[in-house]
Amino acid sequence: MKRKYLFPVVLLMCVLWLSSCGQGQNLREGISPNAQSGSQQTLEQASFSFEGSIFHYGTYDYDVSSRNQSINSILSAIPVGQKIVIECHVGPKNGVYCIFDTESESFDEDIIGNNLIWHSDDITTAVYSFWSEIHTYDGNVIKTYDLAEDSHIYGLAFCDNYAKLDVTIAHNDGTETDTIALPSK
Repeated sequence: MKRKYLFPVVLLMCVLWLSSCGQGQNLREGISPNAQSGSQQTLEQASFSFEGSIFHYGTYDYDVSSRNQSINSILSAIPVGQKIVIECHVGPKNGVYCIFDTESESFDEDIIGNNLIWHSDDITTAVYSFWSEIHTYDGNVIKTYDLAEDSHIYGLAFCDNYAKLDVTIAHNDGTETDTIALPSK
C-alpha cells in the first residue's frame, strides 16, 4: 500500500474501533461519555474546542481576537444551557467573556470583566466584576465599591439560595467579604 493512503486507512480503523466501544454510542446519542447525571451535554455542545485564540465549533473556526484586539488567548470554554462561555485572557486586571450561542452559531455581546459566575445552567443569572463594580449579565451595576489602589474584587459567590452575593475584596494586608442582595428577576 502506498504511504499516502496509509493515514486515511489508519484513521478509518480508529473510528471503527471507537464506534464499537460504548463511547462511540454515547456520542451518537448526543451524550458526552464523561457526563455526570444532570450535566449531560448535547452533541452540539460537545463538539467544540479551542487553541490559542481560535474557538472551534462544529466545522467552523472563530478567531475571538477579531472580536476584541486585546484578547491573546482562550483560557476556557464552558457550556451553559444553549450558550458557551469562552473566557479569554487580555491582561491581569480584567478579561473578556465571549458568549457563543449554539442555536444561532453566533456570538452574543462580549462581557468585559472578571469573576463571571452563574447558576442553574442559565447564563442570564450571571454576575461579574469590572474594576470596582458588580454587574448583572445585562450590564446593570448592582454595587460600586470605593477601593484603595492596592485593593481589587477577588471573587464572587452566590449565597442564601442565590438571593445574595458574597463579594471578596483583596487588600495587600488580607481579604474581606461583603454580602449584597441581588436584584429579583
